[in-house]
Amino acid sequence: MAERSTERARGVVSGWTCAALLTLAACAPGMAGVWSSPDGLGSLEFRARGRVYVTFGDSTYAGEYELDGNRVIIEGPGGAHVCTLQDDEIEGFGMTFEKRSSEHVR
Repeated sequence: MAERSTERARGVVSGWTCAALLTLAACAPGMAGVWSSPDGLGSLEFRARGRVYVTFGDSTYAGEYELDGNRVIIEGPGGAHVCTLQDDEIEGFGMTFEKRSSEHVR
């Protein structure tokens, strides 16, 4: 009986540890803010709790993101899109995005 309780406790702690790590990854301090393409045609606005707003021209959609190493996985209405974070740039959607500000982060 004691073994089952210990196993259950380990499972709960392990689950909370994974959830905490995913939360930290989703709120990566270096990600938060507005990233935009040099030509101004596209932007990515990363917010707390894994929210992202993707804008191309006059169209904006809301989605969720996850940081996995240098991969930024954005889930939106069209499915998942994988971008690459390298130094101070994000490559994805056929564009390069550079960090412009940390403003507008909620």
